[in-house]
Amino acid sequence: MNKINFFSEYLTRQYGSELYRIAIDLPVSCPNRANGGHGCIYCAEDGNRARHLRHHFSLPEQVEAGREYIRRRYGNDGPYIAYFQSYTNTFAPVEQLRAWYEEVLALAEFKMIIVATRPDCLPDDVLDLLSELNKRCELWVELGVQTSNDATLKLINRGHDFAAVRDAALRLAARDIRIAAHVILGLPGEGPDDYRQTADDLAALPFQAVKLHQLMVLRKTPLASGAYPVQPLNEYEYAAAAVDFLHRLPEYWIVMRLMADADPETVIAPKWWMKKGQFIEYITGLMAGGDAMRVPTADGSPTLYHPGYRQHFHSVAGARTEAREKFAVPSSLAGLDRPRLLDIGFGLGYNAAAALEANPDTEIITLENDPRTLTAARTLFAPDTLQHRMIAGLEEHGQWQNVRLIKGDAREAVQKLPEQYFDVVFMDGFSPDVNPELWTYDFIRQLRRILKTDGVIVTYSSAYPLRGAFLRLGFSVQETAAFGRKRGGTAARLRGDTTLPEKELNIILKSTAGVPYRDPGLNRPPEQIRQLRERLVKKLRARGVPKWYKGDS
Repeated sequence: MNKINFFSEYLTRQYGSELYRIAIDLPVSCPNRANGGHGCIYCAEDGNRARHLRHHFSLPEQVEAGREYIRRRYGNDGPYIAYFQSYTNTFAPVEQLRAWYEEVLALAEFKMIIVATRPDCLPDDVLDLLSELNKRCELWVELGVQTSNDATLKLINRGHDFAAVRDAALRLAARDIRIAAHVILGLPGEGPDDYRQTADDLAALPFQAVKLHQLMVLRKTPLASGAYPVQPLNEYEYAAAAVDFLHRLPEYWIVMRLMADADPETVIAPKWWMKKGQFIEYITGLMAGGDAMRVPTADGSPTLYHPGYRQHFHSVAGARTEAREKFAVPSSLAGLDRPRLLDIGFGLGYNAAAALEANPDTEIITLENDPRTLTAARTLFAPDTLQHRMIAGLEEHGQWQNVRLIKGDAREAVQKLPEQYFDVVFMDGFSPDVNPELWTYDFIRQLRRILKTDGVIVTYSSAYPLRGAFLRLGFSVQETAAFGRKRGGTAARLRGDTTLPEKELNIILKSTAGVPYRDPGLNRPPEQIRQLRERLVKKLRARGVPKWYKGDS
């Protein structure tokens, strides 16, 4: 498969417009849960029931709730897809199944039926019933495959092997019933070779569609116990695996789903940054040969993903907007006369560009440890843009107008800068937990030395160890407006008053949460800096300093 054939596109071709699913929760279980079993290790207690069906509605109530949701969200009132989704929708006596299916189909105009089930729950009489339904309207059977690796199937407690999948697919195809394979990438113990083998095994069978999603660790599931060897895939690892998987499938296959989502309150891992629309745009670009590191953000500006730090250079809520709202605006650059700015972490150039847009007279010294970042960043922008011209000049000459680039470790560079020289400092390294060397007490002490007495340091970070370092070095600390996350950023000044809430100040100063990172020689590798903080925290805990300040009570 070289191009994704989305299910929505298939529906438009077949029916002239998209059909919307009404999820139906039948009163069924599955073989794994019968007789007190706990089901597959990743399966939620509700069998992944649609969120609006959590009150055990009757079938008419479910259909009406689905219609009302579709009317409200899409302004559409049919026709529909009857999606028998949760648990195993053929795990009941055939006459009971017939009664349920018929009741639902009489409640609205359904052009299509999708029945989610297991390969070991398709006896001949159920196949006969499905064949009857297939003659009345378009029928798809969504077959739970997950993987073709029998060892993995046993580990995740599926209760069947891949031979059962093969048998079920052949028997369904013999009755001209369309089949979609439900597959999970990232299962315990599996890697790229396992994903490829599953794709190849499925491509050899008469499937016509795939529903693909990442493994999610949900609360109140066996997988959440930590007893299984799993490291959930982040969106980039998953996207790379999914693209590789899809490339091995036949061109005509339909892709019914590319990712799963769940109530954020139930998801332990992975915590993805990208929203669903952004992810689909991203993976579609990868299928077309796009840059795996390039990521669209919500305001239309692109950012990059750093595989080493496993973070974006800027918020996917909007790279350009973040630079303006988290750096240029709270620094008050627009109101300063020929200000001098130290930009720590040039990255993609958004912060420097935002500074120049706020005040074209700004003199900027920008620090960047990895010159390859500029090469990658240059490709993001059209030749006539400010960023492209600036990056090209810095790459070729180290200088562009009143912007000067210093390459190398920022810790070394900052020690050579003159005292009380800068009006503003932008701190924009990767987050303190992965890039601690740019957030230590000792590094910030150097920033204090080069900052004018009426200057300001601004950053997107609100980490307690960072604010702890500022406070212990005599800065006043304020929180800046939030963008792209719940907490705001930080502004630190040598004049003025700290305006953080008392509760936060107590957390920072009266518990180990606010213990700064330390790097006395400004030369330690990240792991040593983290270890040093862990030792400091351990000593303080032994002296009775709490891990977290909870107040006098």
